[in-house]
Amino acid sequence: MMHTTHENDTRFNTLMKETYKLVFNMAYRLSGNRSDAEDLTQEAFYRAYRSFPDYQGDRPFENWIFRILSRLFLDMLRSRKRRVQAVSLDSPLGMSLGEDSIQLELPDRTPNPEERLMDSAIGERLSAVLATLSPEQRMLVTLADVEGLPYSEIAIMLGKPVGTIRSRLHRTRLLIRKRLQAIEAADAPSPMSLDLRPCGA
Repeated sequence: MMHTTHENDTRFNTLMKETYKLVFNMAYRLSGNRSDAEDLTQEAFYRAYRSFPDYQGDRPFENWIFRILSRLFLDMLRSRKRRVQAVSLDSPLGMSLGEDSIQLELPDRTPNPEERLMDSAIGERLSAVLATLSPEQRMLVTLADVEGLPYSEIAIMLGKPVGTIRSRLHRTRLLIRKRLQAIEAADAPSPMSLDLRPCGA
């Protein structure tokens, strides 16, 4: 069984507190819903805690845990493609695996200030378009355009050549632009609905 020192535990808890919101927000953008975001965040920190003695500190902690989170998201997508899972919304938070357990204080299920700020920052139209993308497309855009990760790192995360990542991102960005233009056109007032008669006519 792997043991961690008190110093490692203290350091991990500090890093978790500093990055929790960043990780949750990324999980929320990737999954598109609060329940999955909570599950992904909880599992990501659990895995990070188990592997923390191997963390070298040669890269920012958030990049390291983003990689863990991205792999978990991909695993979740593959699992759901293989089978339909029944998810209980009444299941307790926290998890227990053998004699190891971890409990995280997660926010309640009402929209929190971070989510409202995130939606406001992204913009309602863009947020609506992102929700129409496939999970894989949303992940690419989140990693590249929201988190600002380089193509080379995304390629390592997803196990794809850099050229594939670049071309898929290009197609996804074109699709986003096209759908944004469609929404803007639909929101624009129709000339037929405007009263263009001169005053007093």
